[in-house]
Amino acid sequence: MSFGSSPVPARTPKPSTIYEVARLAGVSHQTVSRYLKGNGGLKPQTIAKVEDAMARLDYTPNLAARALRSKQSYRILIATPEEVRFPASRVLRSAVSTADEAGYVTEVVQIGTEASKASERLLSLVSTERLAGIFSLIPLGPLEEQITSKHSNIPLVVAANYDEKMHARGFLADATPAAEMIEHLATLGHRSFYHVAGPQLWTSAANRRKTYETTIARLGLHSAGFVVGDWSMLSGYRAGLEIPLGDGPITAVFAANDHMAIGVMRALYERGKSVPKDISVFGWDNLEEGEYFIPSLSTVSMDFQAAGRNSMRELISRIRNEPDGSYGDESTPMQLIFRESTAKAPTHQN
Repeated sequence: MSFGSSPVPARTPKPSTIYEVARLAGVSHQTVSRYLKGNGGLKPQTIAKVEDAMARLDYTPNLAARALRSKQSYRILIATPEEVRFPASRVLRSAVSTADEAGYVTEVVQIGTEASKASERLLSLVSTERLAGIFSLIPLGPLEEQITSKHSNIPLVVAANYDEKMHARGFLADATPAAEMIEHLATLGHRSFYHVAGPQLWTSAANRRKTYETTIARLGLHSAGFVVGDWSMLSGYRAGLEIPLGDGPITAVFAANDHMAIGVMRALYERGKSVPKDISVFGWDNLEEGEYFIPSLSTVSMDFQAAGRNSMRELISRIRNEPDGSYGDESTPMQLIFRESTAKAPTHQN
């Protein structure tokens, strides 16, 4: 009795080596090793050659082996809000992709901005795990001081805050468009404004409120006040129910983000006010639903992908002990988008 020959199993392609990467990049294997260890000091052209060779060879370094050899960690902890809304998700995706391209693995932990079990978990992770760095999409408040005081060796970057040169990271905290929007509405005859602010722990929210107040004062306009929301549509809706409509007609509302602006418009509708016939409303973030809302929402468009990329590059630069600013200063322009929710002030105002 004869048996058919057993099929020969397909060979798994042999993974590329550091020497093949070096040969293709035209550098020494020691240079590639320096890149993988994150020692810094390499010229941008050299880094580009190594990264291109790694991509062409589909070279994936073994993180465990790298960590063992270099005695360094390649894990980055990313802190996100308990509810990740669309703008934050764009920053998160870009940051994770940037870390991955640089050879780091990321772990996401959701935390609140106040003391909670989730916050305790973050502190526990920082204390017990071997981390290369921490990246946060939200302001950490007292947690930031606790982490930096106890673990000063772990670099930490909060994406929405300022960097050490007082530049807003990725322009997330830049509130200049708020002034431009108010100036534009003033040219349309608006004189009385109201502001729905975001949580003041956030640098972006605090700056938008400050810019609102200083612009109103500079132009000699009237502010009927402000209320602080939590970025949600519900908080915007509740704010819209509180807007004083009887004393000297408010004709324009600036909400610190689109979610709250949409909530405001719903509340104004229920109170018998037409947007923009009676009151103009504008927001911030350029959410897709704002474009298709009725009326479509005037807003500020931001490059969240660039913001996430820039902030993560800064963290990696700190991890590698590279010179300040070596992560680059990629431009992240913002743009005012005027839609149906803003128009000329009603003629009945004084």
